[in-house]
Amino acid sequence: MKKRILATLLSTTMVLGMLAGCATSGSSESDSSESSDGEKVVLTFLNKYPEDPYAQYFEDAVAAFEEENPNIDIQMENVSDEAIKDKLTTMAAGGEMSDIFFSWTGERVKRFARNDLALDLTPYLEADAEWADGFLPAFLANSTLDGSTYAIPFRSGIMYFVYNKQVFEDYNLEVPETWDEFIAICEKLKDTDVTPIAFGNSAAWYSSWWIGLLNAMMVPAETMNADYTPETGEFTDPTYEKAVQTFLDLNTNGYFGDNVNAKDYYEVREGFCAGQYAMMLDATPQFTQYDDGMGAENWGYFKVPVMEGAAGDPGTIGGGGEAWMISKSCAHPDEAVAFLKFMTTLEQGQKQTKESGLPNALKGGITADNATEALANAYADAEGYTNIADWLDCAIEASIADQYMVSLQEGFDGKSAADIMKDVQEAAKKVREEYAK
Repeated sequence: MKKRILATLLSTTMVLGMLAGCATSGSSESDSSESSDGEKVVLTFLNKYPEDPYAQYFEDAVAAFEEENPNIDIQMENVSDEAIKDKLTTMAAGGEMSDIFFSWTGERVKRFARNDLALDLTPYLEADAEWADGFLPAFLANSTLDGSTYAIPFRSGIMYFVYNKQVFEDYNLEVPETWDEFIAICEKLKDTDVTPIAFGNSAAWYSSWWIGLLNAMMVPAETMNADYTPETGEFTDPTYEKAVQTFLDLNTNGYFGDNVNAKDYYEVREGFCAGQYAMMLDATPQFTQYDDGMGAENWGYFKVPVMEGAAGDPGTIGGGGEAWMISKSCAHPDEAVAFLKFMTTLEQGQKQTKESGLPNALKGGITADNATEALANAYADAEGYTNIADWLDCAIEASIADQYMVSLQEGFDGKSAADIMKDVQEAAKKVREEYAK
């Protein structure tokens, strides 16, 4: 039953914003690849970056590992963002995963772990403290279930607000540190020619970034963890409704401008770069878009302002990551772990970012040598965060996330926060009932 549910969940379309057929079983191929006389160990590797410059980087990295480890053969299959969703679904339904396989972090990692498809990597991390301590804590923590780690993060995205420096100078604005200061800026700008916040929701995935962040800020961590687990999710705590109301108020008060459901993320991002908006919520992988769109000297970023008195975890920030997992049925887990260790050394992680542009998830991994000044500074600032609140469509069961986004879109057209949460609660009830069968 669980495998059928997992297949259904993984098949639902997920939009990251930025960020085919059944594969040969990792265990069966590996079993036939090694004999007692020391033949090569063959490991299958399902990855998600077939386009250049990503593909070339991963091909070179695999070749470098094989040169250092001539007894190991990494057979990489690199498929697109959409194709890998189908492929993971097919493999999960059959209970046969590649030896090493890609996953988004958060709930998607947890699904594989719950369904007994992923190897518990905790013993390997405990045995190599240097390796474990090398990751940004928030991203490694986001690959755990019940205290055990099941995935190794290699790509990271962290949410910040970007702002137009000229607008802030023209209106004598200071970078806000608290939510009240942030709202005060919005109030000061809302009757000017500059819209306070760039936001468009015709493609509703962007609202999932916002509400996922607000939930993390306003909902007690234990409550959110229980509700984000499919078997126990209820979403009845009143702080969820408060988070939705906070989000809707930004629109009602005019901080988003007009007709948000008629605009999309890309349209308002262009408007921000053109000086039509003062601020915009975005993720670090998109920072280069602002360099290209308006010049690196004309924009800045700031941490999401602290909401004083809120019940959420102040060490949590919105964002998301990508990770690699090892199949529980992998016949050669030590060699698979050795490959992941190689791919996530500081040297290799820095090379990943420099050569492919994919931000790594390592302490000190984003520097002035492999990234822009803003990106390097943003990652240095992020080292104090202890947890990542995933994009909502990665953090919770897919049908609940879909309902959240649809109902929020209706909220911008007048639906109440209470009714939005009733919709979400009903979707969560159906998921609980499905898991109970």
